[in-house]
Amino acid sequence: MSKQHNFVAHIGHSSDYNNLGGKAKSLNKLVHAGFPVPKAYCVTVSAYQAFLKESGLEDWINSFDRYDTATCKKIRNKIQQTNLPEPIHKSIIEAYNKIGKGRVAVRSSAMNEDSITQSYAGQFETYLDIHGEQSVTESIKLCWGSIWADRVDSYQNNKPLNSYKDSAIGVIIQEMVDADAAGVLFTQDPVNGNKNHIIVESCWGLGEGVVSGQVTTDSYIIDKTNFTVIDKVVRPKQTMSGRATPGIISLLDVPTNKVHAASLTDEQAIKLAQQSEAIRKHYDNELDIEWAVKDNKIWILQARPITTEKKITKLCADSEETNDFIRDNAMFSRMDTGEIVTGLMTPLGLSFCHFYQHNIHGPAIKKMGLLDIGKSQHYMGYIQGHVYLNISASAKLLTQCPPTHDPMKFTKRYATDTIDFSNYINPYGEPTAGVQYFKSSIYWLYCQIRNLFSSERIVKKMIALRKKETARFHKLDLNSMSLTALNKELERIDKHFLEACAAYMPFFLQSFALYDLLTELCDKFLGHQGNGLQNRIKASMNGLRTIEVTKAVNVLAETVRRSPKLTNLFINTSLDQLVATLKNDSEGRIFWYQDFSDFLYNFGSRGRQEFELTIPRWNDDPIYILQMIRMYLGSDLKLDSRLTKVSELREADTEQLISCLPLKAKLKIKFVIAAYSKMAERREATRPTYISETWFYRKIVYEVASRLVKQGIIDQNDIPYIDFNTFRDYVAGRKPAELAFSKTKVNENRHRHLVNLNLEDPPMAIIGQHISKRKVNVTQDNDSSVIYGLGSSPGSITAYARVITDLTTQVESFKQGEILVTKFTDASWTPLFALASGVISDIGSTLSHSSIVSREFGIPAVVNSISATQKIQTGDLIFIDGDAGVIRIEKKANT
Repeated sequence: MSKQHNFVAHIGHSSDYNNLGGKAKSLNKLVHAGFPVPKAYCVTVSAYQAFLKESGLEDWINSFDRYDTATCKKIRNKIQQTNLPEPIHKSIIEAYNKIGKGRVAVRSSAMNEDSITQSYAGQFETYLDIHGEQSVTESIKLCWGSIWADRVDSYQNNKPLNSYKDSAIGVIIQEMVDADAAGVLFTQDPVNGNKNHIIVESCWGLGEGVVSGQVTTDSYIIDKTNFTVIDKVVRPKQTMSGRATPGIISLLDVPTNKVHAASLTDEQAIKLAQQSEAIRKHYDNELDIEWAVKDNKIWILQARPITTEKKITKLCADSEETNDFIRDNAMFSRMDTGEIVTGLMTPLGLSFCHFYQHNIHGPAIKKMGLLDIGKSQHYMGYIQGHVYLNISASAKLLTQCPPTHDPMKFTKRYATDTIDFSNYINPYGEPTAGVQYFKSSIYWLYCQIRNLFSSERIVKKMIALRKKETARFHKLDLNSMSLTALNKELERIDKHFLEACAAYMPFFLQSFALYDLLTELCDKFLGHQGNGLQNRIKASMNGLRTIEVTKAVNVLAETVRRSPKLTNLFINTSLDQLVATLKNDSEGRIFWYQDFSDFLYNFGSRGRQEFELTIPRWNDDPIYILQMIRMYLGSDLKLDSRLTKVSELREADTEQLISCLPLKAKLKIKFVIAAYSKMAERREATRPTYISETWFYRKIVYEVASRLVKQGIIDQNDIPYIDFNTFRDYVAGRKPAELAFSKTKVNENRHRHLVNLNLEDPPMAIIGQHISKRKVNVTQDNDSSVIYGLGSSPGSITAYARVITDLTTQVESFKQGEILVTKFTDASWTPLFALASGVISDIGSTLSHSSIVSREFGIPAVVNSISATQKIQTGDLIFIDGDAGVIRIEKKANT
């Protein structure tokens, strides 16, 4: 056996660089140069090789003909089960004792890891808060085994598995820093490559949460030339990585007083930047540095070269497009794509959208009258985790239909004021013409006649389907079902999901078309007097599903109000105890198992962003509805009379506006209003059916994921980062779990999502490609007291603002009469509108959820304000004009 002193090296004092592995070699360099690195030793590459040789594992490993997934798993298990030779064991224990026998981090250090060509971030194992000799040696063997993990091979550009024969790995034993705050630092901006900026991402607790992408971070941009903080974004940080119990690192709740507090002071961020610049000069390379702060002392945990020179990258919404002309000229928009996909989505949610795009959307739009449905690649696009509709491709497809034969009519419908059409050419070609247009027109006409005569039947069928499938699904015991049975269930959901989307799509698009036609008629017959008539029409919206939910919540609140005992329980019990309290009380049980259960049966599949499978529905977590009941109990809301009054006023307003028109014009407008009303009713009656199916998908995803967690294949916090389509491959037996849920892909998705969180939102509509920008705070300028948007519900009001960016955690702070300020809303927000005096949203159009529901409740709304949530603070006294689209801050909360 080799000499004992080769088995462990004191980091910072070793000259045998090739025996350390990449990470240990980097730390050795840092310590040698005098930078503050926690005390550490490296179990060398020689120790790993000697372990394999002396234990007989080397010959056993070399006896395999191939190194597939099963073989690699056997090797990892064998390494873990094999005792260490005494000299190696003795050297490790001596090193651990020299560190102080305390809590340590045990980190892999592979030969190519943290090199200039391969950073290997997150590829090999790290074990934190390890204590005791046996735990240390077991963790070292786990690190050795990680070199045989399948995810490492995929990082190495799919090298043949026999390349493992030549691989080797060291392991670092490092003093554990129980950090107050930690994170990562980049010596150049990783988004745009700016070398004059140092970027610091910081969180409470251990930096593991940042590296794995599991926690929200604060961001600091620091100028290298004078070490000043150019900008910082302090985000709400609900969770942190820390010690749950000795030896167990997990996500913990951040103390309430720290959720909105900066995790670093400006002085600490500047000291970090100065330290990083010294390290960068020592390495003569741009770096990605992991750091920690404990008791105001900075520790450097790792420094790896940035593997590629960051260049400004243009993002194309259709990543598969290879035609440069199309890439540079296609228009994409996320206006009116439906609130189910509004805002940033997780990788699981995005991959579900991919599933919808390639399997559901095409057959669904064929039902509305498209003879040629084109390629599924061209239906949608994705930028920085946001979902877009390919407007150029859709406009080209719609030229098959007589009402939309002019592609610019549809294209401009989805454009923002920032889009310049002066040189625009639809890159997908000219409108459909000739014989093909004749055929497509006949087909479109046939579909309209068919849809007209079958629409009532379709609506009834969809309502019956939703009730039938909901009742059936509630009876399933998913936990006892095999993967084969669950796969059959998924295939059943696929069938009904497609059927429901196909039923909904014609009503959805006809509603938009009729709304646009009404706008044109108002402009033609009423001129400036008709401004906003389409926003004041009597659209018979009281029966719509979104309002129906609010009515149902109000009924629950009235039921509670009639019982002094129930009222007392709701008002005086904390939300986290309310469900248990209701179930343990005689009156509460009746309410919970009858009234509330009936509500959940009818509306429980609803929730926020319903294509985002990671977000619980009301069936999964009913706390939001309980919050709304409690808020209604504390208000003087008279919902029915209010809705009736708003409806009567709107109808009288409409009659007065059109009374002076010639009979023909009056009849045209009334006909379009009635048609729009009918289509809107049908749209909202069919919508819950396909939404219910998305909840069924979610339940099965989480059932299978819970099994994978128990098997140790994924962690619970990995679920938002798995791919829905590879999940389907696994359940169907087409792909093994190790490949379907590889740590490489999960980590890649997690990191991409973390980057997206820290980027400025991409535009609502865009032609060509997008250059990502880092998110910064909006600076207040001389005109910051006035914000312009789109007036989408008439009226004006002056009231105090309540900014809500997280409905789950902030809803109960809302007070009746406040103006709701938010990024966007969807159906789950509707009950809150009944308490608001006005609504402002960053995103939206005249047919977005915020607009429709505000009009129904008779409160002014301004949408598409872009940055109202950043410029307005809770407590600001603000004026909004829902006709002109003007928001004015009358008095700041802190003045």
